[in-house]
Amino acid sequence: MISTKTSRVLPIIGGLTLLVTLVVVMKSCSEDEPAVATFNGVPIAPSPDADSPADTIKTLTANVSELINEVEALRRDNSTLRSEANEREEHIRDQVARQLSEFDQNNEVDFHLRSSDLEALQMQLDDLVAEFETSLQSLENVDFGSGIVVPQSTYGQPAYSWIRPVDGLSADPIGSLDSTTAQPALTVPRNATLIDSTVMTALVGRVPLDGHVRDPMPFKVLTGAENLAANGLKVDGIHGMVWSGFAFGDWTLSCVSGRLESVTFVFEDGTIRTIASTEASQGSGQSQLGWISDEYGVPCIAGERKSNAAQYLNQQVGMSAARAVAEASAAVETTNSLTLLGAGQSIVDGDIGKYIVGKTLAGAANETASWLAERASQEYDAVFVPAGKKVAIHVDRQLEIDIEQEGRRLTHAEYDAFYGNSDFD
Repeated sequence: MISTKTSRVLPIIGGLTLLVTLVVVMKSCSEDEPAVATFNGVPIAPSPDADSPADTIKTLTANVSELINEVEALRRDNSTLRSEANEREEHIRDQVARQLSEFDQNNEVDFHLRSSDLEALQMQLDDLVAEFETSLQSLENVDFGSGIVVPQSTYGQPAYSWIRPVDGLSADPIGSLDSTTAQPALTVPRNATLIDSTVMTALVGRVPLDGHVRDPMPFKVLTGAENLAANGLKVDGIHGMVWSGFAFGDWTLSCVSGRLESVTFVFEDGTIRTIASTEASQGSGQSQLGWISDEYGVPCIAGERKSNAAQYLNQQVGMSAARAVAEASAAVETTNSLTLLGAGQSIVDGDIGKYIVGKTLAGAANETASWLAERASQEYDAVFVPAGKKVAIHVDRQLEIDIEQEGRRLTHAEYDAFYGNSDFD
């Protein structure tokens, strides 16, 4: 019985063991393979040079220590500079005080010296006053030749003072200087250029006829402020001089050239100085003082042509045509023949009235044409430039501007002649 039970248990245990083994095998086969790990981005390794917090604290500590050392050095330098500044200030104060003391002492000495000099001058002045009073007493009741007697005043001074009369300017004035010579004042050298000048009158340049210009038109130019001499030097003081000359036209170039013949300068006191071409030439054969050009140096200034040639030619053509028609009308009423001797003769065999009218018209046309031709011979073509044109003056002669002490002036009247004697006379 025991053996039977044992044989039954063994198969049961073996079956359970086999069952467990099958379950384990099936479970191991049914498990999934592990999933492969994935990354969203490429991993970045930490920087090997990055400071740690401990390193940062050490760096800050070192910087603070260095800053403290620099502040201490600056404090020491500041203290040294303050002490040096105080020493210099004390030294300067001592020097200023010493110099002020010396200056006061010198001023005191100078004051005494000047006081003595002033007393000496006062004594000399008293002596001169005494001599002057003595000379005035000797001049008492002296006649000056004009009927005026200088009486003596209470204080030894004359009661009247001599004033040069206006009507006595022609005579030798009292106390006048020698006026026989002129004093040099200004010099405009040859080849000087007076820039920025202005034409005061219009330039009317007549065109030459048969190589000659009859009665050239005059013009005037006012000197500008820019006056170049040479080497960059300028001629000062001649601004406003007035030049005069004559204009000549060029029909081909349609321009006007100008020659300057005289110049006038007035000094501040009214003295007049005029230089003409004959005076400046001095027998050299060149009469002009200079010539003008435009602002760009062109010696012929562009202008507008003025001519009546077209009108004259039209009139002449009309008169010639009228004369030809009139002569043809008269010739129709005539017959030309030859005599036995071979001479030509004209016989009026037509309407005598038409013949007379034709001859009359032909003669009138011929006389009119002659009158037009004679009048045209008196006319001229010209080139016109309006006034106000900016030009440059080119000087060909050295201009010596002298002032004459007794030369002609704008006015020769004295100040007293206009305003009378003031209360201070």
